[in-house]
Amino acid sequence: MHTRRTFLQTSLAATSALLADSLGVEMIAGAAAAVEFLAPGDADFAAARALYNGGIETQPKWIARCTSEAGVQQAVRRAMEKAGPVAVKGGGHSFEGLSLNDDGLVVNVAALNELRLDAKTGVLTAGAGCRLAEVNGFLMARGRFLPAGSCETVGLAGLTLGGGYGLFARKWGLTCDHLRAVRMVAGTGEIHDSRTEPDLLWACRGGGNGNFGVVTQLTLQTRIAPKGFSSWKYRAFNLNAREATALLAVWFEATAALPREAFSAWVMNGRQVTILLTTIGAREQQGLAAFRAKLTPVTDKASDAGTVPLAKALPRYYGEPGPQLFKNCSAGFYKGFADLEAALPAVFAEVLHEPGMIFQVNTLGGAIADGRGGAYAHRDCGYLGEQQAFWEDPAHAKSRIAAAGRIREHLAQAGVRRHYVNYPDLAFHDWPTAYYGEENYRRLQGLKRLYDPQNLIRHAQSVRLPS
Repeated sequence: MHTRRTFLQTSLAATSALLADSLGVEMIAGAAAAVEFLAPGDADFAAARALYNGGIETQPKWIARCTSEAGVQQAVRRAMEKAGPVAVKGGGHSFEGLSLNDDGLVVNVAALNELRLDAKTGVLTAGAGCRLAEVNGFLMARGRFLPAGSCETVGLAGLTLGGGYGLFARKWGLTCDHLRAVRMVAGTGEIHDSRTEPDLLWACRGGGNGNFGVVTQLTLQTRIAPKGFSSWKYRAFNLNAREATALLAVWFEATAALPREAFSAWVMNGRQVTILLTTIGAREQQGLAAFRAKLTPVTDKASDAGTVPLAKALPRYYGEPGPQLFKNCSAGFYKGFADLEAALPAVFAEVLHEPGMIFQVNTLGGAIADGRGGAYAHRDCGYLGEQQAFWEDPAHAKSRIAAAGRIREHLAQAGVRRHYVNYPDLAFHDWPTAYYGEENYRRLQGLKRLYDPQNLIRHAQSVRLPS
């Protein structure tokens, strides 16, 4: 059996020949140290291509596995010779596979995973390939924390560039609100630093990934890690659509008074609803007590997980490592229950009748609403919905995806048209406005013209050049 080292040595010559014919790349020793170009059939191609969504079949022609910013720059410049396209891949969590393409080059930055912390200021410098569990472990060992999402393998860069919310965003704001600087290799092959280009920082605070360059490094302000984490769960069983609607209305009412340290999610899976409540503050704050008093009488089972150290609590929410077969997309931003009430009978009918369907609403608001600056356009909405469909047998994919499509249309007909760019759906109507709003999108288009005038960096929902 070949070892990995032997396999790389024996395949390097064949890979070099292929690239000489296709990309015009000469694999000299120095270049190979900064970037390695992989083609289908190479030993490490499948691993470099792998996505969290195991149902995505997109197959790029080449993957540039970069180990430095110089390697990213070289990869982009080689792609320029062939006019692209270039997709950007970090953690591989793009739900629609937008970090791959079928007819071009993928720049894989997973190896750019260095972490450095300034102990005096709490400022973190992170490579674009860092993943969330790595960041959490690194920071909490030093008494620091970065508010972010919950999936352990999600890439820090993609999460941050699209916004980044989670259990702690109501207290401290989005992950992108903690972003202080980025370095990026633009579609022109040039390196840009937001310290001297503030519009670039604005775009990277919620403007999404893979639009006009490859971010290689992020600088973020961290927080002092909270000591304890408390959580509760409430469950209701055997619900019909009417009962689920009534319970969701109670939940919306109860969340209005939650303290900023708290987070809640309402999750419907089949005929069961699970309600999560968490806090990093005092357990008996008035809003928390009122929430529990409202939910206990209208649910069938309540459980209290107590207070535990944050480092022990976080892995509970890391989820499955993947890959998984699923469809996951935004179900819209809401200001309140009235924004989606008209869609609920039809939405809940899909969840009740199609196995594997999940409908979820998460609390936003708090410090998120206070944030200023950045392309994230939804600070006025206190809630974010998402829908999920899971299957193990590929034969079930068609019916699950069809049900997800019907839910999307039910919401659109009810007027829900604003969506979270990190939960994309290729079928969204007018996705530029849905993700960014008209004004922000026009500004992003101006930066696209500046940083990527040839539209080299692109995917199905990347920012378009202005017409």
